[in-house]
Amino acid sequence: MGLSMFFRPLMIALLFGVATWSLNASGQPPLQSPADSLPVAAAGSEAPATPTEPPGATEVDSGVPMTNSDTNVSGNGPQPIGATPANQVAAPGTAATAEATNGAAGQELPEGYQEELMRRVETFGKKREELAKAVGDQRIMHILYLNYEKRTKADRDAYYQKRLEVRRLMDELYLLAVDVLRLGFEKESATYIVTLLQNRFEHCVYDVQTLEGAARLMDGGSKLTYVYQIAARSAITSGEFDIAKRVFESINEDQMEDTDKTLQFYLEKYQASFEREAEIRAKEIEEDRLPRVKIETTQGDVILELFLDQAPTAVSHFIGLVEAGFYDGNDFSQVVDNLFALSGDPSGTGSGNSGKYLADEHTRPDARDGFRGSLVMAKVPKGETGEFIPNTASSRFAILFLPIISISEQQTIFGRVVEGMENVSYLQRVDPFKKKEKGEVQLPPDRILKATVIRRPEDLPTPIYVDPLQSLGR
Repeated sequence: MGLSMFFRPLMIALLFGVATWSLNASGQPPLQSPADSLPVAAAGSEAPATPTEPPGATEVDSGVPMTNSDTNVSGNGPQPIGATPANQVAAPGTAATAEATNGAAGQELPEGYQEELMRRVETFGKKREELAKAVGDQRIMHILYLNYEKRTKADRDAYYQKRLEVRRLMDELYLLAVDVLRLGFEKESATYIVTLLQNRFEHCVYDVQTLEGAARLMDGGSKLTYVYQIAARSAITSGEFDIAKRVFESINEDQMEDTDKTLQFYLEKYQASFEREAEIRAKEIEEDRLPRVKIETTQGDVILELFLDQAPTAVSHFIGLVEAGFYDGNDFSQVVDNLFALSGDPSGTGSGNSGKYLADEHTRPDARDGFRGSLVMAKVPKGETGEFIPNTASSRFAILFLPIISISEQQTIFGRVVEGMENVSYLQRVDPFKKKEKGEVQLPPDRILKATVIRRPEDLPTPIYVDPLQSLGR
C-alpha cells in the first residue's frame, strides 16, 4: 500500500481550486436550512424506543468492549483539539422524568446511583428543550429570509450567530447524553448519541468526546459501521492507539473505507510520531510563548498556534500576511472530507499566492509531523507525479482533518489549531474530485472574515525568500 490512497489526492488538490455555487433569485447566496445540518433528534423529535439505524447505514459483524461504567475515555499525549471534558458540562436537575436502567449489565443500579442517573436524565431533558427552542427560532429566521421579509446583512449575521448557538447546544446535549450513559441505558440519550455521531462522522469531528460516545454505543451492542469508523479515527487523533487497533480488528476489510485502511496500515508509525509530538507539546504548553493567530470564520473562531522554532520562515511570513490583512475575506476554496480545509488565496481559485515564495523547512531535523489540526504550507505539485516543486510555498495553507504520515517529507508544518477545530470541521465542503449530481446546488464556500495576531514576539526572524525557478535550474 503506497501513498496513492490518502496522500496523493492531497497533493493534487493543493494545486487546483474549484468553487462554484448557485445564487438565488435575489442574487444572494442561499442560506443553509437548519434541517440540512441537524441530526433528527436535535430538533426535539420523538425518540424511538431504542437507538435506531440511520437510513442506508451498514453494520459490522462483531462488537468489542471499550469502556467501564462511570468513567470517561481520555486521550494520552497531545491535548485533544477544542475539547471540553464531558464532566464539566452540568446543569441543575431535580426529580427524574424518564425510565432508565443499567443497560450494560441488565441489572438495577444501587439506590444512590439510580438517583444520580435520574438527575442526569432530567438535566439532559432540560437541555434538549433548550435546543428545540433554538432550532425553532433558527427555522423562523430561515423562513423570513426565504420570504424576503428579512434580508439585510444584520439579518444574515443574526442567522449565522443563531446557527453557532444551535451547534453549541447540540454539543452540550451530546456531552450530557454521554454523561447519562456512563451510569446506565436511557433510550432518548442513546438515540441522540446515535444521531449526533452520524452528524459528526459526516463532518469529520474526530476527538476524545466523539470517541467516548462511540465507545459507549459499541459497549451497548451497536454494530453500525460508521460508529466503529468514527471510534477508530477518533482514537487515533486522541492518542488511544490500543483502542484504534481493537476497533479496526472488529471491522471486516470490505467494510473499511480507504481512509480507514490507510490509518490502520500506518498505525504504528502514527503512534511513534504522536508520542514524539506529545513531548514537544508538553514543553510548549508549559512555556506558553508561541505566536498565536485568531481566525474569525463564517463557522466560528479558530485559534492557531505557530511553530516559530521549527518553521521560522513560514511563521514570520504568515504573521506578516495576517498583519497586512491579506487573509481577510479569503474563501476556504477546498474542503475535502478526511483530508483538509484549504485557504489563503485571495483570487478564490485555489492557485493564487502572495507573490513571494518561501524556502522549504520540512528538511530541518526538528521539522514537525502532520496531525489532526496541523497547519501545512501548500506547494505547487509537479503534475500528478506525487512530488512538489521545491520552495513554492507562499500564502495558501491547509488544516488537516486527520494525520498524514508522509506530509512532512515534502511540506512544511508550521502550526496547529489549539481552539475551534470543531468549527473547521463544519466548513462547507468544496471538493473538486467529488462527482456532482445533476441539478445539485453547491452552497457558497465558507470564508475567513478576519485574521488577527493575538500573540507574537517583538522581533521575528527574517523570512528566507527564494526564486522557485532556480530550484528547477532555470
